[in-house]
Amino acid sequence: MPIDDKDEQFLALMGLGAKSGKKSHYPELKRRLSELERMRDLLDHARDAIFVISLPEETVEYRNEAALGLLGLARTSEKLRLHDCLKTPRAAPLSLFSIFPVLSPEEQRKVISLLTLNGTRRFEASFQASAEEGKTSGILILRDQEERIVIQEQLAASLKTVEEARMKTVRLTAALVEMKDSYTGKNQRQSARLAHEIGHRLGLTKAETDDLVTAALLHDVGMMGVPTEILCIPGPLRPVDRRLMQEHSVIGRDILAKEGFPEPISLAVLHHHERMDGSGYPDGLKGEAIPLFGRIVGAADVVEAMLSHRPYRPAHPREEVVRELEEQRGKLYDEKIANICISLLREGFSIAEEEKESKY
Repeated sequence: MPIDDKDEQFLALMGLGAKSGKKSHYPELKRRLSELERMRDLLDHARDAIFVISLPEETVEYRNEAALGLLGLARTSEKLRLHDCLKTPRAAPLSLFSIFPVLSPEEQRKVISLLTLNGTRRFEASFQASAEEGKTSGILILRDQEERIVIQEQLAASLKTVEEARMKTVRLTAALVEMKDSYTGKNQRQSARLAHEIGHRLGLTKAETDDLVTAALLHDVGMMGVPTEILCIPGPLRPVDRRLMQEHSVIGRDILAKEGFPEPISLAVLHHHERMDGSGYPDGLKGEAIPLFGRIVGAADVVEAMLSHRPYRPAHPREEVVRELEEQRGKLYDEKIANICISLLREGFSIAEEEKESKY
């Protein structure tokens, strides 16, 4: 039988054949084989399951000890397909293409559930394909993530419980404010709904929006420290009464700070009466020196107050509220926030209509 080119090259490595040049390459071949054995030993000691796969048949060319241990397979020279090695939680065969429908030279990652000797467990599957000499193959690595995922789920559940407890406290506090002054309590709830819409349109994250809504729900909590007789005055306040009323923002900040509420919430309560031109209180802050949450809650507070009935005046028409925002945007109110409020009002946003379904 004639010797082909590949056989000639192999013989040359051994110092045999026409191409050997009568120089043995056996020591080099032995070194490389030793390196391959060492590499295989390292892979067999890896905790991750490793498969070398030929495509598109998905033939498993190599699998380390961890891969064999997934389903209790024995090491054999028999060629297996990947679906012979991997099973879904319902014991159905699992193919590579069902995990990664589109193969890519870039590494792909996905969390999958597999049936193992230890029951169903979740793994991070990573796969990277490569093509060489017209053949496509790839390496699939499965890293057991069950314990990490369980811990993350437990942490998420704990955080949810803490958040639910915090919101119960917020709602209870808001209810106490409402017991003292029903108009203030209603204002807080309706301002919170408007603030939520503003935050959504500004692109705030869920966590930021939650803090914003909390600030709006509690923005007048300091009214608890204002004498009831001042709250019930049905008309303009005397200068001395107005100064006492304005203290509610400082009182509210102090209450929330003492109870450990996040700083963005307590600062929003402190500064929700600041105005862009510095004419507000308690610190006369200007422009972006006013915290964002303070600017949002301040605008929502004004819009809600103008749209609501009070004992001393009827609610302002929607057109009048829009006109106030248009005339004072950039002066009293943050221009971007005022524009959002204008858009909401023109789109038909109604505080009164949403009250029955309110979650605040």
